[in-house]
Amino acid sequence: HLVNTDLYNLAVDCIDKHAEVLQNKHKTALICLAENPVTGELEPPLRLSYSSLQSLSNAMANAFAGLNLAPGSRVVLRLPNGVEFPISFLGAIKAGLVPVPTSPLLTYPELAFILHDSEAACLVSDAKLLPQELAEQIPPNLSEILLLAEKNHFLPPQARRWQDLLKQGSTQFNTTATSADAAAFWLYTSGTAGRPKAVIHAQRSIRAHDARARHWQDLRAGDVIFNTSSLNWSYALTAGLLDVWRHGLTSIVYRGSLKPELLAQILIRYGVTTFMSVPGIYRRLLPFLEKNNEAFRQVRVCLSAGEKLAETTREHFREVTDLEIYEGLGMTEHSVYLVQNFGEAPVPGSCGKALPGQKIAILHEDLTECAPGEAGILATHRDCEGLMLGYHRRPEEEAEEFRGEWFLSGDLASRDAAGNFFFLGRRDEVLTSGGYRISPLEIEAALNRHPAVEESAAVNVELEAGKTIVQAYVVLQAGYPATQGMAQEILQSLETSLAAYKRPRSLVFLKSLPKTSNGKIQRGELKKNAGPL
Repeated sequence: HLVNTDLYNLAVDCIDKHAEVLQNKHKTALICLAENPVTGELEPPLRLSYSSLQSLSNAMANAFAGLNLAPGSRVVLRLPNGVEFPISFLGAIKAGLVPVPTSPLLTYPELAFILHDSEAACLVSDAKLLPQELAEQIPPNLSEILLLAEKNHFLPPQARRWQDLLKQGSTQFNTTATSADAAAFWLYTSGTAGRPKAVIHAQRSIRAHDARARHWQDLRAGDVIFNTSSLNWSYALTAGLLDVWRHGLTSIVYRGSLKPELLAQILIRYGVTTFMSVPGIYRRLLPFLEKNNEAFRQVRVCLSAGEKLAETTREHFREVTDLEIYEGLGMTEHSVYLVQNFGEAPVPGSCGKALPGQKIAILHEDLTECAPGEAGILATHRDCEGLMLGYHRRPEEEAEEFRGEWFLSGDLASRDAAGNFFFLGRRDEVLTSGGYRISPLEIEAALNRHPAVEESAAVNVELEAGKTIVQAYVVLQAGYPATQGMAQEILQSLETSLAAYKRPRSLVFLKSLPKTSNGKIQRGELKKNAGPL
């Protein structure tokens, strides 16, 4: 939606500009770590300098160029966290192709949908993650399959071995010149509000993150950044990897279980200064940190995104580490754009302020701005460099969300007079009870304050035709019984924190909550499967 006449390539800006400067080329760009599946211990690290990463991504770009794929062809990535992901991602961009990262956890129907919807010409996958159905029936648009496989691993007739192509590729490559507005990569939405949509991000989107790097991540020379999430997620891909490289720093990519003792080893052994994770991981760390609070002694910045961070988790973490957790709010279409500024005391309940240079507003349906404290639609001005270019093959959704000068996020929020934003949930997830509209996040925050509750979700359930109630779903902490008495105790604890009309009428215990591959709670699935009581 912006018209840029300048040439700009994301891969050059993140990697090549450092690799071609003498004092930076040997700096560590990437540390790849993995848990040994047999011993459960960390395997020896793989370290790559900016120079090495340039050479490897150039070799991959040459490999892609040899496949004779049309410029702009989509390359779907189905790879776990590891060195193969950034090499393939950067190599595709350098070759004038468009990488489309996907979660390794997707089922075959989910992957097949993306391959069809994106009209992908190439799939890069770990051989162990290639669905048998796909190996037996290749989509007609998919002309190339590159598999990361051991030499003795059987390959389908249509597939090539990724390692062979990389080894054959020259480490010299003239990166394809691209305009700043050209598509760089696609990301698919998590599908919490219907079919996943392909979000098209421009080359210049990374430039828009500089304010985030200063005010939220507080990136400094010598920093080592560790994001625990999967690289197909914008939070990990941009804030944990590309933004880090744009500033010439070191990123850690880890594949393995997120056991507290392993995370602690990584933090200590590799001198992590910035730890980026999600609320569930911070909760999981707390019992360990009560006895091992040295794990975070070198960490300066702790960040959280993906789900609302409970104030109890923030306070408990501060008590055992003396560190603050700073939240960020984002979406696939815009990455993280509301943040709690590093060094400032977070306002309870607030997801932060708009980053400098970003025009963010709370709007009525008629696009007029809401007054302070008034709930409305969270919107971004369409001239923001970090905002997506648009959706692929979704003209109706795009027209609905781009209205006038604004992109309407579909999220409900409010803002106080000081510019602090308060996230209230998605418009299609707001609850009703007795004629009142209620944010599920408010109910869930109150539930999560009970010591027995690990996490929760609140949804509307139809009691009878035309009559709905608020029902809570709760995952208990280890050691607490899933009894009727415990359910009553948790519900009674809400009497001092929630108005009567906001309190759930019933509570159901679950072993786990349904979540997207990015870890977001799927309240819609709970509502859909609840049925009449």
